[in-house]
Amino acid sequence: MARPGGNPDFGIKYRFDYGRDEPLSEQVKVLMHPQMKQHLKNLADLEKCTVPDLIREAIEQYLVAKQTTKVS
Repeated sequence: MARPGGNPDFGIKYRFDYGRDEPLSEQVKVLMHPQMKQHLKNLADLEKCTVPDLIREAIEQYLVAKQTTKVS
């Protein structure tokens, strides 16, 4: 049974730290073929990371490349 009144330290003392400067608070949904999803899972296993980590990195590289081409 839960503690009456809740845990006053929840969210302050007990917090996950993912090692990021900014929290991840926004979501984007992508639909893809099952083969593409499986390919991403396999790649994530090889890289020892998660599929969302791979996708974030790919989007970041794309945005940097687009920004660089607009400046040039």
